[in-house]
Amino acid sequence: MIYLKSVLAGLAAVFAAAILLFVAMAIYFSILGSREHGQGTIGWDPISIVRPGPVIIMMAVFLAGFLWEFRRVFR
Repeated sequence: MIYLKSVLAGLAAVFAAAILLFVAMAIYFSILGSREHGQGTIGWDPISIVRPGPVIIMMAVFLAGFLWEFRRVFR
């Protein structure tokens, strides 16, 4: 039961970080897009999630959430 709660806390941390990142990117691009320096679109490469950088960040966020809940249970 302890591990299940810790895994759920880790997943919640990953989802919360993803939502906060999405909101921050939306705000950043709305400010950046209002300047009208050039014409063009901003694309997103779905293959980029497979690269090691984002995977390591997601694993670190998951581990932080997992350990936070796991440590809190044993207090």
